[in-house]
Amino acid sequence: MSVPLQQFVVGVLVIACAVFAAWRLSTARLRLRALDALGTWPLVRGTSWLVALRRRTVEGLGGACGGCAQGTPASPKASPARRH
Repeated sequence: MSVPLQQFVVGVLVIACAVFAAWRLSTARLRLRALDALGTWPLVRGTSWLVALRRRTVEGLGGACGGCAQGTPASPKASPARRH
């Protein structure tokens, strides 16, 4: 692989990681604003992944911090009892 191509790939990966980290650390209100702004672009307006991401973001508003399964209590199947 040539050096410019390697630098391009590394640059894309760094930008993708920075966007992902900013998304995860942002508030739900800021995420919804970003999704609404992204929804105005003609190529991504109404796409299934954008609609699903917006739905998951809105569903996550019910939890306190979103760090524990979107604020929902664990089901019995999710945490099986230990047998000795």
